Amino acid sequence: MAIEKNTMNVVSKFKLGSEQVSAECNITTEEQISKLLSYCVYPMVINEEVLVGEVNVSGKIAVKLTYMTQENQIVCRDSICDFSNKYSNAGIDPSLKINVCSKLVDASAVVLSENNVKINSIVELTFTAVKQEELSYLSSADQTFCTKGTEIKVTTLTAIENQEFEEDIKVQIKDKFERLISVDADVIVKDVNAGSNFVSVSGEIITKAMFLSDSETGKIITQTSSENFKRELEVAGVSQTSMVEVNLTPRKDLLKVETNSENNNVTLNLTVTNRANITAFDENMVNATEDIYSLTNNIEIVTESFKKLSLGGQDYFESKIEGSLTLSEAQPRVDKILTTSSPYIISTNSYIKDGEIILEGVAYTNVIYLNDEEMTTNSIQIEVPFTISEKTSSAENAELNVTEVLDDVDVIVKKGRELYFDAKVKANVNYYSNENDAIITDVAVGEDLPERDCAIEIYFGKEGDTLWDIAKLLNISLDSLKEQNSMVPEVLEGNTNLSIYYQKNKKVE
Repeated sequence: MAIEKNTMNVVSKFKLGSEQVSAECNITTEEQISKLLSYCVYPMVINEEVLVGEVNVSGKIAVKLTYMTQENQIVCRDSICDFSNKYSNAGIDPSLKINVCSKLVDASAVVLSENNVKINSIVELTFTAVKQEELSYLSSADQTFCTKGTEIKVTTLTAIENQEFEEDIKVQIKDKFERLISVDADVIVKDVNAGSNFVSVSGEIITKAMFLSDSETGKIITQTSSENFKRELEVAGVSQTSMVEVNLTPRKDLLKVETNSENNNVTLNLTVTNRANITAFDENMVNATEDIYSLTNNIEIVTESFKKLSLGGQDYFESKIEGSLTLSEAQPRVDKILTTSSPYIISTNSYIKDGEIILEGVAYTNVIYLNDEEMTTNSIQIEVPFTISEKTSSAENAELNVTEVLDDVDVIVKKGRELYFDAKVKANVNYYSNENDAIITDVAVGEDLPERDCAIEIYFGKEGDTLWDIAKLLNISLDSLKEQNSMVPEVLEGNTNLSIYYQKNKKVE
């Protein structure tokens, strides 16, 4: 007796856990600070090193400070500081492919002196692992066995890598321009497609430029621009049938900007560097053995359970959000809004319910304004909790990987103390889940079956019984059972008597 085995690769994807990291940035300014107006913190993971039982993470925090100088000028200062973390988990080994995502949880600022500000931030790191393992399975057996085949769909890992690419963006300034104060850029993925050894990523880069328009009136403008992009990234092994996930992070530490003035027209030439985390999968059908029995011996079937990845695709959608803020009596009233600065989102929850994906979070933006009575420039931060939803076909138990950015931020004031906020949230969501499955990996052959003591047997079949199960129970071949009961269907439609004629039981040579 002989059985043949084969091997297959099967991949699963799961969240290892998350950990919060405290980071401190001390920023020295060239100008003396008379008033801190706003600040924005953006964490970025730059590198992951997977070791036995731990992942070493290094990253950077981009900080944008906006403040009033002693000379009553509004200035923005960009600063970068490093952070690191060692995440320990007994389930980690170097064979795992681990992606680390970062998000801001909280941040605060303390002005230590006229030229020094300390930023304290809490960053949450989420660790997601891709595990590919090799499983053996029973593929065929000789004529002493009866086997029932099945096709198993499994997902295999095709490629996983990080790449960086640059996008050049031109921003035409629409108003009078005197001095650039700050520039920022965010990116959102809209669609991903696979080709022969490449991945096509399309999305949108959202730039925000704050500039002094007129020094005599103190007019400051924040201009938001959006530009679509499409980039093909070389990824070996990917084909048109591959399923690909791409997460993009703008490298704000590498953002470059040049100001070009020509014929009273001002253009900002930006170079935006994006870090792309690319994971590609392929689905394969494996011909395996679903069930087996022996015609000559007692056997014990050995099975192995496993988890396999099921990808649910991705969604991109946009949704409007709005909110309001009432200033307290202790705060100077708003007589004129100069500009809004440093809008960002902190995501708090995401889930699927009743056929909809629900995203919850808080949108932040800083409003810089004038108070005529005190002749002062002031700022206030608006916090707008939001819940947005969109129809989805993904299952409620799916895991979600969500990226969100703010666009079209607008704030108006009514009666000096009522601030009304509206903006657009742009979201990209990738779905995945793991399914439980099992496969026959081996057969242990036992004692010979006893010789039969009859030449004919009547089997009283019940409704719902299958011919396979009956043949397995009686240790005869399915073909023989069908031949002797040719009018009986594969699944009994009612209680049915089956006739089985035996020859002397002996091993099949």
